[in-house]
Amino acid sequence: MKGLQQTINNSSDKIQVRDLQLVTREAIGRMKEGEEEKTKTYSALIWTDKTIQKEHIAFLDNIKELKLDQKTPLRVLHRRPLALRCRIIHTMKSEYIDEHHFRLHLKTQAGTYIKEFVHGDFGRTKPNIGSLLNRTTDILELDVESVDIDWPPALEN
Repeated sequence: MKGLQQTINNSSDKIQVRDLQLVTREAIGRMKEGEEEKTKTYSALIWTDKTIQKEHIAFLDNIKELKLDQKTPLRVLHRRPLALRCRIIHTMKSEYIDEHHFRLHLKTQAGTYIKEFVHGDFGRTKPNIGSLLNRTTDILELDVESVDIDWPPALEN
């Protein structure tokens, strides 16, 4: 495993692997149990129908531990059961781009549907960025910046 890890790490500067190891089904089960505690960090490019200025979005930076009610999104309803899930947006940081665009950096509870948090999914996610800004909003880009979970266990050297 160490050799494979070194081969991967030496082959590219775009990806790095650490603690490469075989894991048991039991260890995977423990990881899945930690889903609720896991957080994810995203960057989203957002469009607004009405013009915005920096001061229109600045208040988002002060919102902490925002509780959401999310019904199963329409886009996944064919493969997931209809349910109401409570999720948390831990932090947000806005970055003004122009009159109709801004970037939003979010740290969220795992399992949060980010696209739906931005556009509201026809009222199925409350609150949402559109309702907070009192504007129609949509998501143009979404990048996962990090998945924060301490897994797999670190290897002893």
